[in-house]
Amino acid sequence: MKKITKLVLPVAGLGKRLMPLTKNLPKALVAVCGKPLLEYVLDEAVDCGIKDAVLVINPKHEAHFKKYLNVARKKFPQLRLHVRVQHTPGGNGHAVVQAHDIIGNDPFALRFADDILAGDPPALRSLIDAFEKTKSSVILLERVPKKMVSHYGVVSFDKNVAHFEKGNLYRIRKIIEKPKMKEAPSNLTIVGGYVLTGDVVRNLKMVADTLPNIADDALPIAVALQIEFVLGNKVYGWEFPGARLDCGTLDKLKEAESFLSRRRA
Repeated sequence: MKKITKLVLPVAGLGKRLMPLTKNLPKALVAVCGKPLLEYVLDEAVDCGIKDAVLVINPKHEAHFKKYLNVARKKFPQLRLHVRVQHTPGGNGHAVVQAHDIIGNDPFALRFADDILAGDPPALRSLIDAFEKTKSSVILLERVPKKMVSHYGVVSFDKNVAHFEKGNLYRIRKIIEKPKMKEAPSNLTIVGGYVLTGDVVRNLKMVADTLPNIADDALPIAVALQIEFVLGNKVYGWEFPGARLDCGTLDKLKEAESFLSRRRA
């Protein structure tokens, strides 16, 4: 199986919950401890030997990212940084399809800049290691209080659990999006990281090609993963043992800033 050298970064969100910071700035370029959120992920990418990183952006932000990339390409000379525009907010799976000309049908990594993942080794490297071990798609998981499950995609999994790089590795059987607490199969939820096979890319492209006029959020990655489950292909989840710093709201952004400041002190 091919090594993971490509990363997709969907950064097209408008960041409405981070207003007024995002009034004139893409959410991914909002700074935490003096560094844009996006750069925390690019640092992970360099650490993992990623060669191509595709930023999938909102057309409203093209000028901002053009200016940013003039600096980023000098700061990250190891990376070939590409930009693709997502003209319709069709979901995170739809964002992946916009990067198809770069990733082709190769396995690839996927990260979201909303979360800073504080772990040693970096979460993305562990996800890639898990992919190489299982030869299957791997999703990053976090255990949350049961009362919070309705905010996330929740997984059901086999009882047999393997310990892997300080976290647990599960074979996933089903994903349920934002279930009611009493209907949730577990309290293990999907957070912002994946390493996915070429089959998943093909699944997404196939579905996207049948939807010429895609509605908002109509094509999440979960659609392609459900196809994998139906076909009997293995999908794993790795429970992240580090700290996930949610940067999606102003209050959470302040908490992340405080956490990282203490860590650096």
